[in-house]
Amino acid sequence: MSTAKLLTREWVKQLVIGEGLCPFAAPVFDSLRIDVCDSSDPEQATLQFMELLREVAEADAAQLPTALFVVPSCFDDFDLYWNWLLICDNLLAQMGYEGVLQLASFHPHYLFEGEDEDDMSHFTNRSPYPMLHIIREADIEQALASVSRPERIPERNRQHMRRLGKEGLLQCMPALAQSRLFQDAGDITEQPES
Repeated sequence: MSTAKLLTREWVKQLVIGEGLCPFAAPVFDSLRIDVCDSSDPEQATLQFMELLREVAEADAAQLPTALFVVPSCFDDFDLYWNWLLICDNLLAQMGYEGVLQLASFHPHYLFEGEDEDDMSHFTNRSPYPMLHIIREADIEQALASVSRPERIPERNRQHMRRLGKEGLLQCMPALAQSRLFQDAGDITEQPES
C-alpha cells in the first residue's frame, strides 16, 4: 500500500472518525475505497477521476459506498485545486450523476472564505494530500435523517478544531507533522512530547 494511501486511511480513522468530524464515516470505513493517482499531469488525474466516478456510480452501493480520490503529485496550490474541483463537479453533472453523487473537497491548504488564514477551522477540510471525496447522495440523506440537528455539524467541527489546536491535532496524529498540512505552508510544527 502506498504512503499516500496509508496516511489518508490513518487521517480518516484518527481525525475524521476519531475526532467525530463526520458522523457518517465510521459505518463505511471498512469498505472505504482510496484511489491514489501518482501522475503529476492534471489531465491524467482528471481521466482517472472520471473512471473512479463511473465505477462508484455503477457499483452496488453496499460493495462500494464511497471513495476518496487522492492526487499527491498534482494541485499543491489551493487555487489550482479549487479550479480543478469546479471542473470535476461539472464533469459529474455532464456524466449524468448529478443528484446521485456529489463531491466533498479536502486539501492541505484548504481555506474557508472570510476566515483568518491562521484559523484552525480550516483544518476541518485540510487533509494530508489534495483529494476529492465521492459520496452517494442517498447515503447522505439517510445519514442526515439519523443525526440530530445536522445543520450544526460544520460549526461544531470548526469549534472543535479551534479547541483542539495544532498541538492537539498532532497529538491525535503525530504523522501529520511531516505532512504537507504543516510543511508546505511554512508552518513546520514540532511534534508534541508523548
